[in-house]
Parts: sequence; C-alpha cells; structure tokens
Amino acid sequence: MTSDPLLPPIRNMGPYKVAEDIYLSAFVPSDAPEMHRVHNINDSIALGMYSETVTFPHPLEETQAFIQRLLAQRTECGFVDTWAIRPSASGPVIGLLYLGKLDHEEDGLPICYHPPRSNGSNTGDGDSDDQVMQCGVLGYWLSPDVSGKGVMTRVVAYALRQLAGPIFGYERVHGIAWEENTSSNRVMERVGMVRASSYHLYVPKFKETKTCSHFMVDVVKQEE
Repeated sequence: MTSDPLLPPIRNMGPYKVAEDIYLSAFVPSDAPEMHRVHNINDSIALGMYSETVTFPHPLEETQAFIQRLLAQRTECGFVDTWAIRPSASGPVIGLLYLGKLDHEEDGLPICYHPPRSNGSNTGDGDSDDQVMQCGVLGYWLSPDVSGKGVMTRVVAYALRQLAGPIFGYERVHGIAWEENTSSNRVMERVGMVRASSYHLYVPKFKETKTCSHFMVDVVKQEE
C-alpha cells in the first residue's frame, strides 16, 4: 500500500517486538489468504471470539473485507489499534490483537470513575466529567497452530505494559470473553487482570444466550 505524501504518517504501525519470535504489526492486504486459512483450521476461533461476525467456515471475501476496513479506518483516524501477531517482523499472520477505546454504553458496562481525592473534592459518584477514566478494551485471537505455547499471554502482557498507557493514554483496560472460553480467561488472569463481573448476552450467531466474563486492570498512563 502506497501512502499519500500529503497525509500525515499513520501512528502505531509497528513492528513491535514482543519476543524473539513474536511481533505486532499492522495488517496489509496480502495477509488475507493466511488469515483465511487460520480461521478455517477448525472452529475454535469462531467459537471463542467475542464477536458476532466471526463464523465457521469463514469466507475469504469476509476476511478481505475486514482487512480493507482496517486500512480505511487507520487512514481516517491516523493510527492503528489492531495488529497482526507474527512470528517475525514481516512473517505470516498467527493471530490478532485489538486495543481500542472502550465504549461503556455499547458494551453494557458501567462507566469507570476515578476514586475520590484525599481532600474530598471528588465524590466518586460520577457527578463530574473530570472523574471519568480513559478506558481501553482488549480483543484477540490466536491460530490453533500455535495455541498452548504462551504466545497470547506474552502479547497481552506487552500490550498492557507498552501500548495501553504509554501509547494510547488509557488508565484502565477491560477484557471480555465467553465464560466457557477458559483459555482466554486464563490469559487475562495470568497478566494480572481481575474478574470484575459476569453478565448474560444473547448472541445471534449462536442463537443462544452466553455468559460473559468481564475483566479489568489499571495501567500506567503516559506522563504528560
């Protein structure tokens, strides 16, 4: 993809080195065939994803459209918040990491507020806009080819430490997974996220109500 010299550079493209064999970088159109293959190894991604659009089998056209939406979004917004997980800086797609801004209302979660100040000037009951925390939300999936090797745990730990606060300025990060998705729940537990609540959600692609696990953790915001 050729960038327009009249537009400012897109931020957070990567590559970010998580480990010797784990990198994060922006998606490119040529990722579509491998991403499509990974989605169709088995139904684990479709069943495990907190997404109503990821199905099994997954059509190539939908994979291509997804990547095109990412390209359009980052051109419009000027930054990347969704990366391919790769075994090398320019390697094939083995997973995805999303670290976007949380819309509390859309996700049905209560707004997060800063605790009261020691002088008592903040009540902590949400009556002042300056008490609202800046929150992000995680989303991720990993190829069945590399599952069970601690890849996702290292990726999420890196994201919380190096991206959430320093790059995006988030003060708290949330994660949501199906309660039955024990591997995803374990990832969030291993990186220090705390289960805050559980709730029920009707999911059209499953035609059933799922129980969701809601995790969160406070992170270090970039110094201004």
